[in-house]
Amino acid sequence: MKQFLLLIFVFLIFHSFSQDKEFFLQGQIVDRNYKPISDSYIFNERNSLKSVSKSNGVFDVLVLPGDSIIISHISFIRKIVTVYQLLVNPVVQLELDTINIKPVNISASEKSDYQNAMKNIESIKFDFRPQPDDNYTERERMKTLFNTENQVERAYSNSLNLMQFSPSKEIGKLISKRQKRKAAKQFYSTKEVESVEQD
Repeated sequence: MKQFLLLIFVFLIFHSFSQDKEFFLQGQIVDRNYKPISDSYIFNERNSLKSVSKSNGVFDVLVLPGDSIIISHISFIRKIVTVYQLLVNPVVQLELDTINIKPVNISASEKSDYQNAMKNIESIKFDFRPQPDDNYTERERMKTLFNTENQVERAYSNSLNLMQFSPSKEIGKLISKRQKRKAAKQFYSTKEVESVEQD
């Protein structure tokens, strides 16, 4: 009997809105546990009107009897409902949009990137150190290296000594010495003149 009365009520509502007049339809958006979902985005495809659900999950939207409503939320799967479905049951239940993520193992002993890299290198048995292709021992190799370094240092120090000799610099030194001697001679000559005058 209740279902029959409900059908008559729905039929009367559709009949009364058969003149294609828009009306406000109110509904509520809830999750699987019937907790209200706020900030859901409600969109009417026909007239491109938008609405957002309130903190209690209730929304209002301007519709015609044949419209479809898109309800979406960032955390839930998008759902499309018709005006007829909303008139029969104004509560819309959304399913949680879950993403399966691979498990992450967290251990108490943290390793640095260097340690992880070394472990990876050891696992593939790769020796990153340069391998000498001669038949020398380590001692002979070091002796050769020291001799070569000594020869380079000697050549460098000899080239520095040659580069430090500059003819123009030496001539400049001689000229400055000569000027100092002239100034000194003038100073001694004036002293001698003064002593002669005093006598």
